[in-house]
Amino acid sequence: MAIVRPLEIRDQVLEGRGRLELIGELDLATVPRLVQAVEAIRARGASEVTIDLSQLAFLDSSGLRELIVLRDRALAEDWTLALVRPPQPALSIFQITRAEENLPFVDDDGERR
Repeated sequence: MAIVRPLEIRDQVLEGRGRLELIGELDLATVPRLVQAVEAIRARGASEVTIDLSQLAFLDSSGLRELIVLRDRALAEDWTLALVRPPQPALSIFQITRAEENLPFVDDDGERR
């Protein structure tokens, strides 16, 4: 039996740079929490938002879709989005769909890859 981990979001804003650390599972039930967290961090003045997925245990298609929507929003609204890659197996959805090639992934130190 799999252990279901709720989504925990830690946030930080420093000098216009925001960081959201997602811990647990990003799925249909938890995507609205990510949307709220992005809205809140942007309202606090973040023009650069990094979403750290390195502690994500699971990601479904609704989570993937929301990250694509956020990428499009960032481009349309002129703010910067960066994503830190999740570990396997969560990374596999990005690789299978080839979304990894079109999303703004960075290393944890901020370097684009």
